[in-house]
Amino acid sequence: MNTYFVLWTNDWCNLLEKSGEKGPLEVIYGGPHTSVPSLGKVKSGDVVYPVRVKNGCLYILGRMRVETIIEAAYYLSEQGITRPDRELWDSASSKVLKLHPCFGHKIPRNCVDKAAIGINGTALRYDFQFPSGLLSELRLGVRQGEEKPLPLKQGKVSHINLQGHFRRLSEHSVKLLEDIMQNFK
Repeated sequence: MNTYFVLWTNDWCNLLEKSGEKGPLEVIYGGPHTSVPSLGKVKSGDVVYPVRVKNGCLYILGRMRVETIIEAAYYLSEQGITRPDRELWDSASSKVLKLHPCFGHKIPRNCVDKAAIGINGTALRYDFQFPSGLLSELRLGVRQGEEKPLPLKQGKVSHINLQGHFRRLSEHSVKLLEDIMQNFK
């Protein structure tokens, strides 16, 4: 089992927050773009933390254990979520969210091909800042034991270091997150 960060854009988080989306976190999409990266490495049993970077600070949006990964089109059909006039999701998502705020994060924000369906997803929060004094302890990397620190510039996080991939966390980072998430309500 692995644990990952995936970056959600501030624009998307702002739309979700404005729509009143509070979860629980049920699905995380994968696709071909940096804004919605491929779910290629993510497997059943893995844990995913959607995060955002705002003003150089890292925010934890929630947590979800992956139960299964299915075709996005099938998931969307099962949920009754459709695009107006077959528009691309990057232009249709905000329209669908305004018409159906109850769909919330279940609406794709860009082109997607897979959907990681979750169990035991937490609520969604947009204000839960990862303690800046602990950022230097986060380690990310493809292989266990080869993780590297999250790059910081003057103690600040850049979204560029998290975009485009599901970033795997070290065991120490997972324990650190679990401790911090005890205060996540």
